[in-house]
Amino acid sequence: MSKPQVNRIHADDIEPYRARGGRLRMVLHPGSVGSRSGYMGTVQLQPGEYVVEHFHPYSEEFLFVVNGDLVLEVEGENWALGAGDGIYVPIGKRHRLRNVGATESLIVYHVGPLAPDPSLAHVDTEVLGEPAERTDPAAGTARILFTVKVAEEKREDFLAAYEKVRFNVAAALGHIRDQICQSPDDPEKWLIVSEWKSTEDFFAWEKSDEHKEVVRPMRECYSDPEFRNFTVVAETTAARS
Repeated sequence: MSKPQVNRIHADDIEPYRARGGRLRMVLHPGSVGSRSGYMGTVQLQPGEYVVEHFHPYSEEFLFVVNGDLVLEVEGENWALGAGDGIYVPIGKRHRLRNVGATESLIVYHVGPLAPDPSLAHVDTEVLGEPAERTDPAAGTARILFTVKVAEEKREDFLAAYEKVRFNVAAALGHIRDQICQSPDDPEKWLIVSEWKSTEDFFAWEKSDEHKEVVRPMRECYSDPEFRNFTVVAETTAARS
């Protein structure tokens, strides 16, 4: 995890995440400021837009309405919200936020404590629009394999830099999960496995200015990079009794 530091970040400098509805920006988080208790951001919703229903299995959420007229649905109960209202959502409660007004709404949110891993920070219980029909849910998703060599004296800096990258990429459009692995036979050999909804989503993030900036410290720690890109054809999971 990055070292905590005082840092001012403007929300407009963050690329919005749109896959869950509206424009979500994670502004202050472990990857950007080294926070250890949670993360904060903004949500902008146009009239009629909504953030899909989801819950946080490890975290509470605090919402503050800067402007707009909204309804927060929590476990089937509706809460009307307007400018100046704050509302608290306990751990594990399913909720959906909708703009029911005639103008754009702006909400500030804080989520904490942190989940054990960014991929566990929230669980979506619906998708935005109609989900694509697939015989195999994993078919068509992308796996990005990236191997590097990291000298022992660079290991700590490499892992600290990767920590910042993984919190940043967790908010990228189409990202599913990341893993970092170390070879038991050659401790200087590392593998990063990144799973995406599509290769297009990955390359869109890779070409972004945000990606170039956040991975720069990590690139200074490794050598001999090798990149492989695969598309999943089928997936087998363990049988459930």
